Amino acid sequence: MPKRSALLLVISMLLTSMFACDGLAEIAPTSTNTPYVKLVNVVHRGDRRLEIDITDAENGDYDQSIALVKDAGAESVSLSIFWDEIETSPGIFAPDPNWLEIANLYYPGQNLQVSLVISVLDTTAVRLPFDLAGKSFMDPEVINRFRVLLDYIKSQVPDLKLTSLAIGNEIDGVLGNNSKDWEDYRAFFTPAAEYARMLWPGVPVGTKIMFDGLIGPSSDSARKLNQDTDVIMVTYYPLAGDFTVKDPDSVLEAFDQIASMYPENEIHIAEIGYPTSEINNSSPEKQSAFIQNMFLAWDEHASQITVLSFAWLTDLPQASVTEYEEYYGFNNPAFTEFLRTLGLRTYPGNGEDKTGFKVFLDEAKARGW
Repeated sequence: MPKRSALLLVISMLLTSMFACDGLAEIAPTSTNTPYVKLVNVVHRGDRRLEIDITDAENGDYDQSIALVKDAGAESVSLSIFWDEIETSPGIFAPDPNWLEIANLYYPGQNLQVSLVISVLDTTAVRLPFDLAGKSFMDPEVINRFRVLLDYIKSQVPDLKLTSLAIGNEIDGVLGNNSKDWEDYRAFFTPAAEYARMLWPGVPVGTKIMFDGLIGPSSDSARKLNQDTDVIMVTYYPLAGDFTVKDPDSVLEAFDQIASMYPENEIHIAEIGYPTSEINNSSPEKQSAFIQNMFLAWDEHASQITVLSFAWLTDLPQASVTEYEEYYGFNNPAFTEFLRTLGLRTYPGNGEDKTGFKVFLDEAKARGW
């Protein structure tokens, strides 16, 4: 999903100024009807990294949002950029605003790392520069131009510490079940990832794929592509086809599925969230139960799932929801409410904590964050 609105607020600010565990939890997973019970015996955080995605800032104050996610244990944030917005004409890089420069100025001072997503594919959209539109990803010109793009990105973030680099966001949304399209994208991704590793040694490179894309009809194609990644990057929102939520404990099985499919791989949960709207057959209480189960599921795979990025801190204002509707070309009340109510805190104004935020804070703190 496009994640940019909060960083607009940063511009004005810049211009004006070993596992230590005795086992897993000893209580059963939280069901929809059970009250929240804090876990007593959990897996210490160890080398795991927690991330919370920021959308619109608290009361227009991005620093306040940063303070909230850091207090919750977040050590990094996600930043998505789009190829066609950066390379405005062939070989010319003139993004407006320059999110990379802004991030490089802001996040190091906050002692935060960045999970960088370069959206060449973005859920439903191909984000190639206009002069490359319609070309196959395996076209040598596309591959060579992307190397130049990586050079430019590297030049803009000399002080930024990357925790990971994703080339493509939810690529299965565009590639679908077309094995030839997957093969073409792999022919692009493999040399692109190799070049990125040269520029950012030690930074894991992958591509974000939706949960259903990893386990569904495109799973064979996804598995072949993931042979060339350093980590498995998956986004997970437990929704039925009508955008109603699945049970809060569904995350337990989902993490089991991904871990068993890729038993030898490190896994990043690159996005995870649970809406609270009644239209999605949900509630703040269901979100709370989901969060507790999410941490329990993570504990069960603590040695394999090393990163979890929660979406997101604050509910969206209607203006942002409208932007998403226009971007995806999809006007559906349940879809709208799913996007609008993913936050741990309400919108507008200063926002209020949902019950899930306290659960999140307690669960993170219990593990040493």
